[in-house]
Amino acid sequence: MYGLSRRELEFAVLISSSHFVQHVFYRVLPPLVPVLAVALEYPLWQLGLLITLYSIGMGIVQAPLGVLADRIDRRYLLPTGLVIAGGAYVLFAFAPTLGGSLPVVTVFGTSFEGGFLVMALAMVIVGVGLAVVHPAGYPMITDNVDGRNKGKVLGLFGASSKLGDAATPAAIAGLILLLSWERIILVFGVGGILYGVALFLALRSDEFETVPSGQRTDTGTAATTTTELAREEPRTFFYPMAVIYFFFVSSSVTSHAITAFLPAFLVAVYAHSFEAVGVYVGTESVASVYFALVLLAGAATQLYLGGVTDEYDSRLVLIGCMLLATVGMVALAVFDLHPAALVAVLFVLGGGLYGVNPARDALISDLTPPEFEGRVFGYIFTAGTLTGAAFPTLIGYLLEHLGMRSGYLVVSFGTVLAAVFVALLYSDRVFAPASEPEPDPDLRSGPEGSD
Repeated sequence: MYGLSRRELEFAVLISSSHFVQHVFYRVLPPLVPVLAVALEYPLWQLGLLITLYSIGMGIVQAPLGVLADRIDRRYLLPTGLVIAGGAYVLFAFAPTLGGSLPVVTVFGTSFEGGFLVMALAMVIVGVGLAVVHPAGYPMITDNVDGRNKGKVLGLFGASSKLGDAATPAAIAGLILLLSWERIILVFGVGGILYGVALFLALRSDEFETVPSGQRTDTGTAATTTTELAREEPRTFFYPMAVIYFFFVSSSVTSHAITAFLPAFLVAVYAHSFEAVGVYVGTESVASVYFALVLLAGAATQLYLGGVTDEYDSRLVLIGCMLLATVGMVALAVFDLHPAALVAVLFVLGGGLYGVNPARDALISDLTPPEFEGRVFGYIFTAGTLTGAAFPTLIGYLLEHLGMRSGYLVVSFGTVLAAVFVALLYSDRVFAPASEPEPDPDLRSGPEGSD
C-alpha cells in the first residue's frame, strides 16, 4: 500500500489476518444451520439460539478484555483468544458424542439434550475468544503505525473482516460436498488453533510493539492529567464518544437489515434466477451472490477510504458513506431495478454502509488517550453489540407487517440519522479538540488526539 514502510505493511497484513479469522469464525455456523436442522432434528429457534449465545459471550467479556488489553502484553492476549475460539469449535464438533452421557435439561417446558448443551457451551466460549480482537487490535495499530498512515491500515483491517464474511459461506458451500458437518467444523477449529500459534510466533519478534503504551514507561501522571482534562471539558471525549455510540446504533439499524434480510428481500422482490450450460441457478443462490457482492464492495471501499481518511476529515468521510448507503437503500426500496442496475446499487450500498470503518475507527482512536484505547474500543463495541442485539427481531417484524419494500424504506432512516449524529461533531457545543485552540494550519482538519 502506498506510503507504508515495509515494517508497517508487514504489521498491517499480520494484524488484518486476525480480523479476517475473527469474521471467518463469525460465519461458520449460519451456513450449516440447514444441515444441522436435518442431521440433529433441532428446531430452527434452537439453532438460532446457538448463534445468539456467542454474541452474548462476546458482549459480556469485550469490555473487560479492553481493560486487560491496556494492561498486559497483547502478543499473549490476541493469539490466546483465537486459540480458545478454535478449541471451542473442536468441542462443538464432538458435542453429540460428548453430550451423549449428559442428562436432559428442561427449561420452561422445553427439553435440551446433552449434545445441544455442549454446543451451547462451545458457542459461548467462541464468543469469549473472538472478543479479544477489537480491543487488542486497534491499539496495536496505533502503536505500530505512523499516524499519517493509520487510515490505510485501518482500511485493510476493516476490509479483511468483510473478506472473511464473504469467504466462509463460499468455503463451506464447497466443503459440504465432501465432508460431514462435524468434520467441516473440526477443520475450522483446528485451523484456528494453528493460526493462533502462528500469530503468537510472529508477534514474538521484537519488530512489532505489543506492550500497551501505558505499561512501557511511567505514564501515570500523564494519564491522570488526560483523564482530568476529559472530565473538566466533556467536549473533548465524553460528548463526542456519546455521539459515536449513537452513530453505531442508528447505522446498525440499516446494517442489520442488510446482513439478516437482504437475501430474503432479493428473493421476495426480484426472484432472479438463470440457467447456463444446462445448470439451473435458483433464486436463493443468486441472492447469495448478490449478498457476497455487497460485502466485497464494503471490503474494496474500505481499502480506498483508508487512504482518504489519512487526508481528509473523518467526519466528512462518515457523512459521505451514510449518504451513499441511504441512496442505495432507497433505490432498492423504490425502484424496480434491472439486474445490471441492481449490481450497481448494491455496490453503492455496500460501499457506503461498510466503507465507514476506517474513518469511524480513526475518529475513536484520535479521541482516545493511547493508554486507554483498548478499553474504549471494548466499551464502544460492547455497547453497540448489546444495543443492536434485538434489531434483527424488530426489523423482521417490520418487514413482515409492512412488506419488504416499505420496510426497507423505513430502515433507510437509520443511515440518515447516523449522518445527522456525525454532523453534530461540527458543533463546538458537542466537540472541542483536546489540542491547542489554534490548530496548526499544516495539519489536516478533524479531531486530533493520540497522533
